[in-house]
Amino acid sequence: DALPIWEEDDGEAHDRRYRRRAAAVAAAASGSAGMSVGGGWDGPFDRDWEMGGGGERNEGVATRRLADADDGESDIILTDYYNNQYVGSISLGTPLQALSVVFDTGSSDLWIPGSGCKECGHHTTFNSATSSTYSAITDKSGNPTLFEVDYGSGKVTGYTASESVGIGQLLLSGVDFGEVTYEDTEIQSFMMDGIAGLAFSGLSMVTRPTLLELIGTQHPEANQYFSMYLSNDPDDTKHPSHLLFGSYDLSIVGSNATWQYTPVIKRGYGDFKYWTVKMSALEVMESSSSSKVKYDLCKSTCYAIVDSGTSGIAVPEDSYDALIELVTEGLHCKGITCYYSSEDDFPELLLTLAPDNVLPLLASDYVSCSRWGECVIKFQVSPKSNVFTFKYSVTPINHEP
Repeated sequence: DALPIWEEDDGEAHDRRYRRRAAAVAAAASGSAGMSVGGGWDGPFDRDWEMGGGGERNEGVATRRLADADDGESDIILTDYYNNQYVGSISLGTPLQALSVVFDTGSSDLWIPGSGCKECGHHTTFNSATSSTYSAITDKSGNPTLFEVDYGSGKVTGYTASESVGIGQLLLSGVDFGEVTYEDTEIQSFMMDGIAGLAFSGLSMVTRPTLLELIGTQHPEANQYFSMYLSNDPDDTKHPSHLLFGSYDLSIVGSNATWQYTPVIKRGYGDFKYWTVKMSALEVMESSSSSKVKYDLCKSTCYAIVDSGTSGIAVPEDSYDALIELVTEGLHCKGITCYYSSEDDFPELLLTLAPDNVLPLLASDYVSCSRWGECVIKFQVSPKSNVFTFKYSVTPINHEP
């Protein structure tokens, strides 16, 4: 991210850019149970509902509505742990061994704990000795190749290997992954066993080609896009959180839902890295008026990352203190914890993503309040100095209750 900025963002490339890569994000309006994020990692998308007006897009969406989400080729149910971790199943080896992972759009590597890991907490481990398709990756001297991946929550270390991987009903062969022998303490406490990265090759240190690239080459019959629905109701069995490769389930929104698109852009040289989008405004509204802007923290161009693996909203360091001060004005707060408060005391935020999508972030989306009036603001300082990070993009949908 320290490299000079380069974007696929000129007006003449508008049509080409949407057909090349796009992130389509949708959520039911306030009061519905969750958010959805989807993206295509290799084009083309259906032109009718990429470039057309509202009516054309609705027609395109209607032709691709799923009659039954169970018909999807790779529908993976995600278990919601406290609206914080969304965990699904993945399988490795021959015969397949099931482990749980976070499907993370903020990273690109696949790693799981190996059976030799002594510092992996309660996590289920993968036993490579019982798999006929397992292959260790070694250097020129025949020594195991080491790897280390660092996250905001800590690091994992281990060795690299190659194996068959099952994602839903899609079986991939020759997947390079990290076989973990050590996890930092905080990662040991996580509900999932490992992480399956769904970002681009520019971030990959172990899994090359990436999982998305392998799906594209080994399963050309599958549509080259995926959708992820993150519910905020863990008890909703009718519309549970889920991940779909090559499909999407529109039963989670109303019949008059509309699609909102924002292009994925590349920053710096080389391959795409994150699901990065351009943000032209981050407006803090007056608490007393949802139509009056108190302050815009993004008066010039900002950038945001759509990251399914983070549990909060990451704010650049140079904007963090100002944003906290603005949303807590007039309240009794210490840092991100406020007392004698409720969600009604916090302002609405408006995000504007390219080209012109204005997305409301309600207080309930970024504040968690107890019954006794203690509220915690779910903002954190971004490890990327000039990039906002969101668990999902929130797009307003006109829907029927």
